[in-house]
Amino acid sequence: MSFAAKDIKVYREDEKAGHRNIGVKERERLVQNYLPDPPTRARSRSRKREHETSHFGIRKFLRSQLYSFMYIFVHAIFSVYIRIRVAYHAVSLRILSILKYHHNTPDYVRRDVSTLKRLPKHVSVILTLEDGGRAGDALEKLVNEASEVAAWCASAGIPRLSIYERTGVLKRYMPQTHRALVQKLKSWFGKRQAPPVSLSTRGASTIYTANREYFAHDQVPLEVVLISEDDGREAMVDLTKVLVQMVQKEKITTSDITQDVLDNELSEAVMPEPDLLISFEPYVDLQGYPPWPIRLTEIYCAPDNQGVGYQVFLRGLRKYTEATFKLGK
Repeated sequence: MSFAAKDIKVYREDEKAGHRNIGVKERERLVQNYLPDPPTRARSRSRKREHETSHFGIRKFLRSQLYSFMYIFVHAIFSVYIRIRVAYHAVSLRILSILKYHHNTPDYVRRDVSTLKRLPKHVSVILTLEDGGRAGDALEKLVNEASEVAAWCASAGIPRLSIYERTGVLKRYMPQTHRALVQKLKSWFGKRQAPPVSLSTRGASTIYTANREYFAHDQVPLEVVLISEDDGREAMVDLTKVLVQMVQKEKITTSDITQDVLDNELSEAVMPEPDLLISFEPYVDLQGYPPWPIRLTEIYCAPDNQGVGYQVFLRGLRKYTEATFKLGK
């Protein structure tokens, strides 16, 4: 409620006179008409009673039960959906593995990829060391999976395969890994028809197949590159140190360091950029994969998949065929 003009005039004149024109009681009576009515005891008691009732009463109990029911209902619906999705993917992958089983024969793989419009020149896969290597046969299983993927790539005519394993355990057993690759290709193609395979990694000498001149000339050589988590961070650090030293010695200038230079140097130090990256995990998990080489790479992951399988590899090739690459100007 706004003050009346008469009351405002009286108050202002009293204020100018140093509050000597009217007394204290008269000033209280002046503003009394403009104060709100004080709350009654009955109203305050009823509000307190309502607060206590809502705090300890039935409404709070019903509200909590409603929230619990909604929480359980949403989780039940989501759990049913997840189980149905996992079952569907498991059945579909199982049926595809039966219908498209390669029988360790390159001709079956060539037949499966013959309908594809294009094939990647460089395929990269992410393999995982089971239980962190604590299991006794974890390393043997990992080498066998790498050999299987190499046989699929050789059969499909893919010339380059890069295998990423986070810990880099395969790098410590390069001769054994190369021997397993050669044996796997011989079991698939035959002793004289198997393509030559080379195995390389950053900071180590490349291992080639012995007596390569005796292999069939119509077979496409397979180049296998082993990479790990260290090839991302350490490669960038080493390249940075080299470029800094060259700038300090005035061999190059800072303007000479461009994105193309970095791309070429990293490609030579680690590997060229893959066309297709396949993860055999049930969800996309790069596990520390070097980020620089996969800027334009097509990444494929089969939802709810478990383990390395030919059907996932074949689906990845089909996904690459259907992909559209827009590199811009």
